[in-house]
Amino acid sequence: MAKTNNTADPLDSESKTLTPAQTRAESFRIAAGRETIEAFVVAFILALLFRAFLAEAFVIPTGSMAPTLMGAHKDIFCDRCGYNFRVGASRERADGNSVVVVGGICANCRHVNSMDLASNSDHATFNGDRILVNKFSYVLGDPERWDVIVFKFPGNPKQNYIKRLVGLPNETLTILHGDVYARETGTDDRPEILRKPPSTLLAMSHLVYDTDYQSEMLINADYPSRWQSWTENATEPPTDSWKVNQSVDGVLATVTASDEPKWLRYFHHFPDDEQWADAAAGVSLADANPYQTRAITDFYTYDSYIQAPFSYVFANAGSGGAQGSGYFSGLSFNPRYQSGEGPEQFGGATTWGGMDSGDQQLGRDGMHWVGDLIAGLDIETTSDAKELVLELVEAGVRHQCRFDLTSGSASLSIIDFEGNPQRFDTAEESDKANASPTAMTSVQAGSRHHIRFSNCDDQILLWVDEKVVTFDAPTTFQAGSFRKISDDRPRITLAHPLDASPVGIAVRGGSSTIRHLQVLRDKYYISTESSRFGGIFDYDRNQLSQLTGRGMSQRQIQDVLADPTQWDSFAGWQTRREVSFELQADQFFPMGDNSPESLDARCWAGTKAQTPMPRDVNRDAWKWGDVSYVPRDLLVGRAVVVFWPHSWNSPVPFTPNFKRMKLIR
Repeated sequence: MAKTNNTADPLDSESKTLTPAQTRAESFRIAAGRETIEAFVVAFILALLFRAFLAEAFVIPTGSMAPTLMGAHKDIFCDRCGYNFRVGASRERADGNSVVVVGGICANCRHVNSMDLASNSDHATFNGDRILVNKFSYVLGDPERWDVIVFKFPGNPKQNYIKRLVGLPNETLTILHGDVYARETGTDDRPEILRKPPSTLLAMSHLVYDTDYQSEMLINADYPSRWQSWTENATEPPTDSWKVNQSVDGVLATVTASDEPKWLRYFHHFPDDEQWADAAAGVSLADANPYQTRAITDFYTYDSYIQAPFSYVFANAGSGGAQGSGYFSGLSFNPRYQSGEGPEQFGGATTWGGMDSGDQQLGRDGMHWVGDLIAGLDIETTSDAKELVLELVEAGVRHQCRFDLTSGSASLSIIDFEGNPQRFDTAEESDKANASPTAMTSVQAGSRHHIRFSNCDDQILLWVDEKVVTFDAPTTFQAGSFRKISDDRPRITLAHPLDASPVGIAVRGGSSTIRHLQVLRDKYYISTESSRFGGIFDYDRNQLSQLTGRGMSQRQIQDVLADPTQWDSFAGWQTRREVSFELQADQFFPMGDNSPESLDARCWAGTKAQTPMPRDVNRDAWKWGDVSYVPRDLLVGRAVVVFWPHSWNSPVPFTPNFKRMKLIR
């Protein structure tokens, strides 16, 4: 039997005999360790609670909310004018490495920019924006129109979607000619156009042209400026009016005016591929028509991505990563791929934008005329200047703001196609409805100001030095009261270009200098109930074929928009669809800002039929699979801020992109 040793080890006994000070120290150590562990546990629990109930970070996967929010994309500085723009690249991932984005089109000068995937690390494909979503926003309050919301997709509640909220409960929405109208569901009330607040309007706008970004190549080739002096019945710019000087630093327009107004107008044109090639070769473009123009359309530079087959760029298959295009790694380039060279190297194998079938290059321009515009300018006048006039034309109707430069008074007016003055809205039936809304401003002779003027959603807005001007009467109007729906199209006459030159500036008396000019367009919502990419446009193709006796391709429609002489005879204007959606209580209608490439509430009905329900899925999870709305139960929260857009790969990796960190409006 083994003997048990009951004698304590002297050393062990000594180690357990602690002084009072040592005991307190040991207790503090144990308590500190426990508190540290508890702090981590509490922090973890709080993080879970924060994520579940207060806020959560999301990454934008696709471009349906572009340009407000970016999905996977390329970030490009135009190699001609220097303008920074982004094109979508999410299809590189969605299509299983079958395509590579090799180019995109500048929104400002419309030059086709090619990707240098082999040498330029910033031509990588970047991930989408990282945003923060406030999940507590709709716990105590209702969503507001124009909020950017995150919700569970009714067709698959496991998937999060992000769109802009347009329709509210108990409304019937109608989408017509790019605008959205609403009336109370179940009533015969006249639908009212939905107007965006000024900050939202600017946040959702798209660049048409900015004189701060000039192509030195075009300047050296004497390519005419888009801004030209003009007078009634003119076929070429008058010489006794505005002088426009172009340089790499921008445009400087000057005039010494008499008692007759001197007009400066915007003509929407840009070089074609042949003219760009001539300019690069040193050939003069001075003979180009300065009054050449085309319709302003719903062109989305984000959707102008040029794609080539994967095998035309890379020699072998690989996995996602950071080499080359930024998404493909472990790859070598195809020996025939000429990095940085134009898409013509791929022959006819490229597609231009999501609508393109490969041979029409549809991504070069939009499919729909846009008449809602915003003009901005920096102007300085001398002390003897008398009057400044700003003009925006939509469907042949002139919307004007006149500044009396002796007093600073600004007055608004509407002149229809026949030359008759039209009235603004009023809360009461009174003579004030027929008067021009007026306001006092600081725009007086001898001063310099930044002015912005908009005609969007049947409302005129004016900003002076970034502040919205308040008028003494409503600046809203009902275009349908003086313009038939069939006349809602671009107009042109021999005496006045109207929609062929939709932005005008006139000065009477004194001298004036303009240092910056900018043209923006409003959002154009496409009337569709189809979820087929490549088919999201307003025109009823069957009806168009019946009216013309022949089919018209999408490229042919774009050709009409680019040629003002065809506007009056184009049958397509009357084939633009009108679609409506009825909402009941607790039903919300979201749409993407990138209307041609957004799978939103317009297109959801029927998704269940297209995607059969798996057998092991609870049928209740699909009960909203065929609806065109988001039920309140599927709302997640409001998108608040882009806290981390992609970082740059140069001059050093992970350079923060501070410029695009922003609040989401």
